[in-house]
Amino acid sequence: MNSDHCFQIQSTCLVVDLDRKIFRVSASWIITFATYYLLSPALSIAQDHRAKFEYVVHGGLHFSPTDESLTLDLFVPKTDASIPCIIVIQGGGFLGQNGQRFRPVAQYIAENGMAAALTSYRGRPNYTYIETIADAKAAVRYVRTESKRYGINAMQIGAMGRSAGGTLASLLAVTADSPEFQVVEEAPPTSDRIQAAVAFAGVFDFVARFTDTRQLALQPNHVLKKQTNGEWLDEPFATNAKGWKLASAINHLDSSDAPMLLVHCKDDATVPWLQSQAMHDRMQEKGVVGEVRYFEIGGHGFKDVNEAGNELMIEFFRDIFSKQH
Repeated sequence: MNSDHCFQIQSTCLVVDLDRKIFRVSASWIITFATYYLLSPALSIAQDHRAKFEYVVHGGLHFSPTDESLTLDLFVPKTDASIPCIIVIQGGGFLGQNGQRFRPVAQYIAENGMAAALTSYRGRPNYTYIETIADAKAAVRYVRTESKRYGINAMQIGAMGRSAGGTLASLLAVTADSPEFQVVEEAPPTSDRIQAAVAFAGVFDFVARFTDTRQLALQPNHVLKKQTNGEWLDEPFATNAKGWKLASAINHLDSSDAPMLLVHCKDDATVPWLQSQAMHDRMQEKGVVGEVRYFEIGGHGFKDVNEAGNELMIEFFRDIFSKQH
């Protein structure tokens, strides 16, 4: 640990100054984190600083039962162990994505000993939230179906994403095997349930984004965002509109959902950090395991704090998967 970094323990949280990029960590999470890293023989602190894993990339894998143009790239560490796999979901205003901008994230995950499935998906203007979410679920099912071939633990699949990708990662966590998001006539036999999710700067409540005056004040471009969100949600904004409510992860939470880590920068002028706060508050009400982390600066793109955010992601996935058998 860098001795230049300042740590101050308070009664309920740890304030961490990483080169003046400040964020807060709950005391309960600190205890869990410390216990895990000090006591786990598989992932000790010494091992965490070992040489990076080498990995193999299996590119251009067709995973969708409905669109042959959709592919994912699977990054698999060279190890004999059965390893978790993280679905990596790129953001981009709910436009269709090929995922390649998040290739460095997939590489980082693989270097840290977990497989990463860098996925593509359909989106606006030609497709709506139904197809986008269905594509993310299809990626999960593909990884689970092919898990033995690639040495993946089929019961340790996670998802991560930023912005629109964070929204999709959270929806995977809260809509496991839901028939509302199937685009094929018969439900596939393989489950799309994930076991953990990390969402950076996600939208979790599309209605509150445009009705909460505090959130509106943090979004200078909220008029444009309402229009583009409406295009993806397939209808103009209304507080009772089906798509606006159905695509909001906050409305699906229950105690059976996968654990989630939410990460947000408080100077985000695109998606208000209050989205993560409200989501975490509701998670606590519903008994969903999860944490929320804030950076004081970094904006929507996590400028200068991206590495710290990725480290939080890896730590969270390791912690959750170490407790799952």
